[in-house]
Amino acid sequence: MKKLIVLAAVSAILLALAGRADNETVAIKGEVVDLHCFLTRGAHGEEHAGCSNACLARDVPAGFLADDGTLYVLVNEKPISVKEKVAGKAGKKSTARGKVVERNGVKALQITSID
Repeated sequence: MKKLIVLAAVSAILLALAGRADNETVAIKGEVVDLHCFLTRGAHGEEHAGCSNACLARDVPAGFLADDGTLYVLVNEKPISVKEKVAGKAGKKSTARGKVVERNGVKALQITSID
């Protein structure tokens, strides 16, 4: 029983240190990128917006490059494409809101909105 209490306390501390509780909505500043061009060539920003928006329109997976350099795969709340939510937003400074999820070292942002 003591081990469970200690484990629960440690988990609570780690969540507090992480700055968010599970399922907490966050707001992250950065920009939408298409994962192909960003991962293969580092392409992003205003100078790449046209290409990136065209790639996203062709269903290339979307990512969100946070101002701190963290890259998130963008996923919807349900298993449908984020294509409509990110249309025309690549290369522009944006704020994405949603829940951060991570699995096997891959970070994703389950977006509720982006502006």
